[in-house]
Amino acid sequence: MEWINDNVAVVTSKGHTAAILQLTDRLGRDHAYGSLAVTLGGSGLEHVPWGAGDNQPNTMGVLVQKNNQIRPLLESNRDMIYGSGITFFQRIVENGKKRLEPFEDPQLDEWQLKTRLAYYAIAAINERLTNGNHFTRFELDLDGLPTLDVVDCYSMRIDQASSKKERRFFFNPYFGEYAYFRPRESEPLPGFNFADPLRHVVSVLHSREHLSGNPHYAFPSWWGASEWIELANLIPVFHRSGITNGYNIKYLVKMPKDYFDTEGGKPLPVEKIHARWREFSENLSQWMAGTKNVNKTLILKYLRGDDNKPLDSIDVVPLKNEMSDDAYAKVWEMANVSIANAAGILPTLAGVNPGKGNDSGSQIRVMADFQQHFRTPVHHQILLEPIQYALRLMGYRDVVPVFTGVQITTLDVNKEGTQPVTNQKTDA
Repeated sequence: MEWINDNVAVVTSKGHTAAILQLTDRLGRDHAYGSLAVTLGGSGLEHVPWGAGDNQPNTMGVLVQKNNQIRPLLESNRDMIYGSGITFFQRIVENGKKRLEPFEDPQLDEWQLKTRLAYYAIAAINERLTNGNHFTRFELDLDGLPTLDVVDCYSMRIDQASSKKERRFFFNPYFGEYAYFRPRESEPLPGFNFADPLRHVVSVLHSREHLSGNPHYAFPSWWGASEWIELANLIPVFHRSGITNGYNIKYLVKMPKDYFDTEGGKPLPVEKIHARWREFSENLSQWMAGTKNVNKTLILKYLRGDDNKPLDSIDVVPLKNEMSDDAYAKVWEMANVSIANAAGILPTLAGVNPGKGNDSGSQIRVMADFQQHFRTPVHHQILLEPIQYALRLMGYRDVVPVFTGVQITTLDVNKEGTQPVTNQKTDA
């Protein structure tokens, strides 16, 4: 072994073959939805793979496309997090107490329009809920003002050679799609420098929560319900096929083994016997299956023996389906409740248990308040971090961004039924 520098060595075998050994300061792979490759070059990629096939977001996206519950659940959660949007407050300290006062400023208003802050916030929430991460592209204009834009998780990966202290990233719209992916087309981007935010004109801030065993990419809780989602996705396919072709095996057709062995009292060749069985089976299957062949009559001809009794012929026996519609409905309901719980939203708010109680107006109002004020603060903290750094870059030291919630009230208090409230006490 010959060391080239402190981190790279050349290992030579007796057969005069050599390999490069490189030591890195990475903490290993992601244990959940990570790759088996843990060393630089072990996966043949310069970036940290996301999932065994570097396509974990793509894989989960397919489940969402085939399910009629996931997208509405994520949208319901998004609406709870976003509320009425982002409002700015000024932090004021008087007599040792802090309070927040609504803050307005023409320059801040212009910046919100320039960076499309509402669009950015909604996109960031969607990325966080869908993939557990959101990547913010910071770009400084000629005046040094930052603009914020969300980069799709499908297109962003962490540079394997970067460290936790100074992350670097790669942008490529074809990550996870090996038919189109070309490593040389990946655009390297520096990570956002928290100590010196003005160091890079363009940088990427990766926002995520720490998850044990996952040093690179986080993941949302609903990914753990993938098997329930797959089960739920199979039920509509099963029913569509069942309605079209008949549920399960509906009939047992009994026939003598030698039914086609003779014709006109003469034995037939084996090839012709097989051909007649094949033709009969195909015709019978086509005739008995499908929505066009419902409630038809099957006419069978048979011969009588010397005792005047029917000889063996075709016998069609209906089979009873032990799996009732209620059983399938229960599986569907169970799957939807499990998916709603995994998505982090109360089932009643998700609309998956209508008529099961807890769905009166007052109960829904209490649950909506609980969802907004107790299930969103962590989301808010992570989502607002890039905006807080942008405010600092613009010189706003005491301005605080806050997601404004929606308070559902009774109609005798508010004629419209809703009124905006902040999710943060203004006398903090």
